[in-house]
Amino acid sequence: MRITGGKARGIALKSPNGQNTRPATDRTRESLFSSLANSIEDVTCVDLFAGSGSYGLEALSRGAKSCLFIEHNRTAIECIKQNAQTVVKSAELKSEAIQIKQSDLLKAHSASNQQSFDFIFLDPPYALWESHSDYLLNNLAINYADESTHLILECPSELALNAISSSWSLLKRLGKEGKGK
Repeated sequence: MRITGGKARGIALKSPNGQNTRPATDRTRESLFSSLANSIEDVTCVDLFAGSGSYGLEALSRGAKSCLFIEHNRTAIECIKQNAQTVVKSAELKSEAIQIKQSDLLKAHSASNQQSFDFIFLDPPYALWESHSDYLLNNLAINYADESTHLILECPSELALNAISSSWSLLKRLGKEGKGK
């Protein structure tokens, strides 16, 4: 796994061992960020269920102003810290561009937030989509958004996107419905 574009392009990213995280593939991130083009420059991001931090670090490499990484797993937090150090150095970023927070986003007190972001990357374990999709889409993500926020999901292809509240509009879907897991 590596950064696919921007100032830190080619930098290898570590991924937490075990079954608790499922890092986004290079191909997925490259397709996503290619479709975003220059709209990622000078924006603020939050990477929810950050895992290795690959979405937020990719955004920073491509010109995002800052990113908040939120993850519950301690091993993943350490991985994000290591990856962030490497990307900060390679992309010549200020360390203030990165905030890392350990929090269980499924607990209401942890999900509350006072700041909105331009981009939300939401990539929880797929099992959570089955049991918590309404909460993830219509409660958790809303806490980090305002009317101009872009929500980017990585979810099972069979997820019924009609579960998304009317607060969100589907702009683009990468991949095909019913393909993959």
